[in-house]
Amino acid sequence: MNLPFSSWWPAASLGRPVKPGPKWRWPPAGLETRSSRLLAVAVAVWLAVSAVFSVTLFSQRVHVAVGDLAPRNVVAPYGVIDWGATAKAREAAAANVPDVYTTNPAVLGQARAAETAAFRLLFALSEAPGVPMAERVAAAAKGTGLDLSPAVWQEVLSLAPPELAQLEQDSLVILASVMGNGNGVRDTATGLAEARGFVAQLAAQQESDPGLRAFLTAFGQANVRPNTFVNLPDTLARKAEAASQVPLVKILRGEQVLVEGQRVTAADIQVLKELDLLDQGFDPGPIAGSLLFGALMVGVLAVYLWLFRRALLEREGLALMAGLLLVAGLIAADALSGLSVLDYLVVPTVAMLVAAMVDSGLGLLMAGVLALALAVLTGSDVDVALVSFFGGVAAVFAVSVLSRRHDLVWTSLLVGGVNVLGLAGLDVMQGASLLQYHQWQGLVWGFVDGALATWVARATIPLLEGPFGIVTPMKLIELSNPNQPLLRKLLVEAPGTYHHSIMVGNLAEAAAEAVGGNSLLARVGAYYHDVGKAKRPYFFVDNQFGGENPHDKLSPALSALIISSHVRDGLEMARKAHLPEAIVQFIREHHGTTLIGYFYRKAVESDTGEGVVEEDFRYDGPKPQSKETAIVMLADASEAICRTLQHPTPQQIEATVRKIIQDRLQDGQLDDSNLTLKELDVIARTFTRVLTGIFHQRIEYPERVLKEMERSKGRGGVGGKSPRAPLRRMGGHGSAGGPPSAG
Repeated sequence: MNLPFSSWWPAASLGRPVKPGPKWRWPPAGLETRSSRLLAVAVAVWLAVSAVFSVTLFSQRVHVAVGDLAPRNVVAPYGVIDWGATAKAREAAAANVPDVYTTNPAVLGQARAAETAAFRLLFALSEAPGVPMAERVAAAAKGTGLDLSPAVWQEVLSLAPPELAQLEQDSLVILASVMGNGNGVRDTATGLAEARGFVAQLAAQQESDPGLRAFLTAFGQANVRPNTFVNLPDTLARKAEAASQVPLVKILRGEQVLVEGQRVTAADIQVLKELDLLDQGFDPGPIAGSLLFGALMVGVLAVYLWLFRRALLEREGLALMAGLLLVAGLIAADALSGLSVLDYLVVPTVAMLVAAMVDSGLGLLMAGVLALALAVLTGSDVDVALVSFFGGVAAVFAVSVLSRRHDLVWTSLLVGGVNVLGLAGLDVMQGASLLQYHQWQGLVWGFVDGALATWVARATIPLLEGPFGIVTPMKLIELSNPNQPLLRKLLVEAPGTYHHSIMVGNLAEAAAEAVGGNSLLARVGAYYHDVGKAKRPYFFVDNQFGGENPHDKLSPALSALIISSHVRDGLEMARKAHLPEAIVQFIREHHGTTLIGYFYRKAVESDTGEGVVEEDFRYDGPKPQSKETAIVMLADASEAICRTLQHPTPQQIEATVRKIIQDRLQDGQLDDSNLTLKELDVIARTFTRVLTGIFHQRIEYPERVLKEMERSKGRGGVGGKSPRAPLRRMGGHGSAGGPPSAG
């Protein structure tokens, strides 16, 4: 038998005294109050979440050094930027950028001035015939610094002034051609050598005489000088621009960083450091970070419950289960991190479980928190976190409106479709082509993960319902199946009660939905509320069908005992069938402590003076403890009594329903149900609308029409169909054995 969580966590929550044993006591010291137990749950979940993060981070690290052989294959758990490789690529790009040179025009002017001064000396020496040639040659060599043969100097100094002037002009042209071109003479050894070679070429073009050519060559090479220098600011700017154009070198998630047996290089070590995969001894950082991040996760969930869903905290089991689902989701995501095709499975599954078993709002929050946590834990990129979050939101929305079995199929399609839309939208925004094979493959797996999440959650819920005493929409849908053993038994052995229960279920569902209650729970609870009548069906007017009433031969006290026993019988049958506690409450509370009025009045009338104790004719209770069980109580009585009305009209039905509600209210049966007067008015109007549709007044045919139908029957049915049975109005079937309210 599946016991609710409250039966073992802790015993004090059921109001039973806790007797300490000789060796241990429960709850332990310090956990006697609900607040202390909730705090213990929060701390336990926080430590578990932190442990998952810490173990995952440390287990991924590898202990190696430069020159070692890799002990195993190492795969990047998440994508990072390889800053070392990026820096090398940028350095290479910058090195390929040539230096920027700028020409200084003043240098050419200085060179021209030097040549002009040198020729002034040569003019002076050539016009001094009184000075011996040897002395003039020595003076020319010293003044110009040229190392030429005496024969070349004699030829130059022997030139007539016009010829010497032409030689000067040729030297200036050569200088301008070499230093004044587009590039000038660069301030490098190569640049100067190239300039001097250019001087020799130009000198050969200008002079055919060997001696004068030698002079022009030596003179030009001596005076040519660098006039183009490196522009350092511009050069650095261009190198920086080239480096900035180099894209970041990325290590993608799943990329192999080390291959088992390969020699580890310094670059590999740098990559391992960037991925935080290098074991460098004990490092408290991951532990401290995990504790902080875990505290943030648990704190967000706890604050939400405290501020917006405090009623859920009255059941410690729900808080514990939410924490267990969070931890289980993290562990599952870590275990599946190597399978990228299942990236979108965990978040929707956990969100659906939380929404179905705890609270829809908490399910939405869990989807967001878990998506971000998985991105950190498994290294998933932002795209995976976003798609997982939207898939989780869709799962919560879908499971919140789950009311029929085939809704599971639509839930699968919805979650899978949202995953596909999210992936496609991100791909389009990032410029990817949806026609590529790997893009289609990602979309297909996104849909499969979303659809699979629904069925994984569906398979997991039964494992949690029993231990935690929770009834989910999917469980209720299963219980509403007419082939369930108890409903089948009720249908076969007490068909009248079965029909009555179905009608009560319709009333309860409509009313619960109108006042914001759990309509599915109310409907399914109504199906089972009278299941105990299947044990002695013919003692209840629902199943007598005009036959002999056994109560005519029994005393009122014994009849009342038999009537009230259907609650105890129902509880026994429900427990044997392992029905959830939420359904058992409908069986236990649907009559509350109301009076079995028919037999009480009969006992009073037949009293011989011994007196009649009213308590002996009341149900054991308790009174309805929730809106849903109270609604079923009112629907049960309303349907049973309205069925006895001979000529039901909307006004009669409404008056009957409101009287039933007023009687239950005055009897104190609704004191613990949290129903307000406004909600009771809504319930009355809803019951009236539904019952009017069920027990509407049939059309009565005039006597002449009936006679005409009889004559038509005698003529073989010409002119109309023969009546199959005497016409009678709904509700005119009698109530053998006492009023239905007796049961």
